Amino acid sequence: MAHHRRTRAEINLKAFKHNLQNLKTALGSKTEIMAVVKADAYGHGALPCAKTAIESGVGYLGAGVIEEGIELRKNGIKDPVLILGGIFADEVADLVHHNLSTILSTSHLAEALSREGKKQGKTVNIHIKIDTGMNRLGVYPEDLLALTEKIGSLPNLKIEALSTHFSSADDEDLSITNQQIELFKKALNKLTNAGIIPSLTHLSNTSAIFRFPESHSKMVRPGLILYGALPSPILNSVVQNFCKNENLKNFEPVMQWKSRIILLKSVQKGQALSYSRKYFTQKDSRIATIPIGYADGLSRRLSNNMEVLVKGKRVPQVGTICMDMSLIDVSEVPDVQMGDEVVIFGKQGEEVIQVEELAQKANTLPYEILCNVGKRVPRIYQN
Repeated sequence: MAHHRRTRAEINLKAFKHNLQNLKTALGSKTEIMAVVKADAYGHGALPCAKTAIESGVGYLGAGVIEEGIELRKNGIKDPVLILGGIFADEVADLVHHNLSTILSTSHLAEALSREGKKQGKTVNIHIKIDTGMNRLGVYPEDLLALTEKIGSLPNLKIEALSTHFSSADDEDLSITNQQIELFKKALNKLTNAGIIPSLTHLSNTSAIFRFPESHSKMVRPGLILYGALPSPILNSVVQNFCKNENLKNFEPVMQWKSRIILLKSVQKGQALSYSRKYFTQKDSRIATIPIGYADGLSRRLSNNMEVLVKGKRVPQVGTICMDMSLIDVSEVPDVQMGDEVVIFGKQGEEVIQVEELAQKANTLPYEILCNVGKRVPRIYQN
């Protein structure tokens, strides 16, 4: 089926590599990069993106859950992989067997990892996460020394890194992230004074890389920017200025989502389109059907609230988005024919629809738009 579908996601690995190189040039040799490829590389395909990252000189990969890490290992990825979401105690055997690292914030998990490491004859790398304000994963700063003392008493464990995660690096209010940075620095000083010096420290997500350079530390964790998208509108000017100041080309979108017209028909004025009769034609119209719907990841929240590209022109989506199909009004497009390409987001001619535009109209984030591009949408890899 994947070889025949006209609805497809085109993945430009050259653009992915370009985005990585942009970051490497700007960060310099003292700051390592952990390329985040969780959630199937935000819908782009974890394995192709992971291999491209490694070929580009990245030394660490970030997966969300242990299954993602195992998939990378089974497909020949031998470089360090961190399970960013942590694991349950009953998953330690698989983690140790596949030589994966994990986020850790409890002595309970440390004990389980130590026992399994001893059983398999391996040293397990752990990244202690400090909760500096996200209140999700992590150990509170005041409990850090007790946790590290416990880890130090256990065999087959190595504290490879100290990390945290920012809750508000996208926000206009800078004080929250600055406070988190200070809490992290104080916690790191406590460890250093106790004679514990992790080889790695990492704090920065995509937003922090550009807005809080003091958070770069020894390693950064870029995610969405690798795929040429931005987490929030506030970053637009920041990233543009960043590229200008560093003499870099702009970051490039990696995915384009496309379909083709499967049917054209003339619909008279006043006719209802699609389910629930939420749209009526305002005039005699030329309506095209495209084989893409919410089963492919096109959110119903975008019904009657988005545009697509046909022959380089923006045209409105009309009617409720269905499971497998959607309707678009091509009345203003001359010479439109069945089989013509339709761009959901991407470039066609001189026009561009960015994933950020769809996210804004759906009242969500670019992350969700990209991750929702479904498995039945074939990925076509270029370059």
